[in-house]
Amino acid sequence: MLDFILNIFQTPAIILGLVALIGLLLQKKSAGEVFSGSVKTAIGMLVLSAGSSLIVTEILPFVDLFSAVFNLQGFATSSEAVVGAMQSAVPIIATTSALIMGIGFVVNVLIARFSPLKYIFLTGHMMWILSVAVAGSLYIGGFNETMIVVIGSILQGMLMVIFPAIGQPMVRKVTGNDNFAIAHLTTLGTVPAGYIGGLLGDKSKNAEDIKLPESLEFFKDTSMSVSIVMGVFYLLVVIMAGPEAVAPYAGETNYIIYGILKALGFTAGIMVLLQGVRMFLGELVPAFKGISDKIVPGAIPALDVPALFAFAPNSLMIGFVTAVIGMILGMVVSSALFGVVPLVSIIGAFFTGGVAGIYGNAQGGSRGAVIAGLIYGFLLIVGSAFLFTIFDYAAYGAAGVGHDCLDVMVLMTILKQPYIGIAIIAAGFAALCIFHKKQQNH
Repeated sequence: MLDFILNIFQTPAIILGLVALIGLLLQKKSAGEVFSGSVKTAIGMLVLSAGSSLIVTEILPFVDLFSAVFNLQGFATSSEAVVGAMQSAVPIIATTSALIMGIGFVVNVLIARFSPLKYIFLTGHMMWILSVAVAGSLYIGGFNETMIVVIGSILQGMLMVIFPAIGQPMVRKVTGNDNFAIAHLTTLGTVPAGYIGGLLGDKSKNAEDIKLPESLEFFKDTSMSVSIVMGVFYLLVVIMAGPEAVAPYAGETNYIIYGILKALGFTAGIMVLLQGVRMFLGELVPAFKGISDKIVPGAIPALDVPALFAFAPNSLMIGFVTAVIGMILGMVVSSALFGVVPLVSIIGAFFTGGVAGIYGNAQGGSRGAVIAGLIYGFLLIVGSAFLFTIFDYAAYGAAGVGHDCLDVMVLMTILKQPYIGIAIIAAGFAALCIFHKKQQNH
């Protein structure tokens, strides 16, 4: 039964389908509308996931060739890999994190019901990563199993409203409303990067309104701009790598043609993802009204980062490209400061560096998008290197990999002194509640 429940939490399409189902039932919609809205929400999420999977599939050869061409050596950054290894290596972390994930979601709903922070965290894999990070930190801090579950569930619930609350002013700036929030563990990187981009940028030059000569108008088409950017990236890498290095990936296909096809495949993934976003938001947001009216008044669904992509596709690509540059700079600085080198995360650069670019553009135009992407990429790599020096990954089954979620890096750092860390989280929660309450009163 526990495995069944956890599988539901770890399957975003089922979570969002159930949320839509509950919301539509609470609105007393007809059986046909309830069935249709629930299924379409789940399908939209599956379409989004299919697009994300295609993007990852098409970019992985680029990641390997990029590392080979530039002779990059260091540890890979993947929070999923770290927490998966920790669960496999330490049974107590596995069992307590599972309970924290389930109970923590209930705490999240209760907090949203009775506090000014109305966010319900619906990104399943981020809930999983957070639960393992919390359980692992408390386990290392010397707490027994019961206390890990009790304290961990409360922390999980609080953090699942804290992170969307911190990001919501940015999301509101991008979307123009509070229809949804962002539930992702990169908030403490993307939001500060966006604000700095705003301080140093120029709001009058919005990346989404870039004026182009008539002969270059095709750049305003998302499919064309992504194809060209990724085409340049891929062709540069395959040409520098040479046909022999590319052959294990390309097989019988000419290495230049292979690079072009991979770039176009990446673009196809983007187009599929954006269609999924439009589909599930179109169904989920109206359906969620039932929950916000009946169970948690004013509730805001907090969703995965691709929910933002359709609002600012140009900024997304700017953030992606500049985040890669920021990551390369971060590798140099990490080597000098910490003696370890986290490798560039191309996937992280796209999905969350792109969000930093979107935030930066909302605050400071196209220049803000460039600056925000650079800063985010730099922070991710340097933060990952810092955590690598204070946390013994190998002792918990995760040798050779490091985190790429900045919120987790901050969380595990402050929980090195667990009582201080718990106090900081509680104080942050209280401060956000007071801030939101004052905003409501105004």
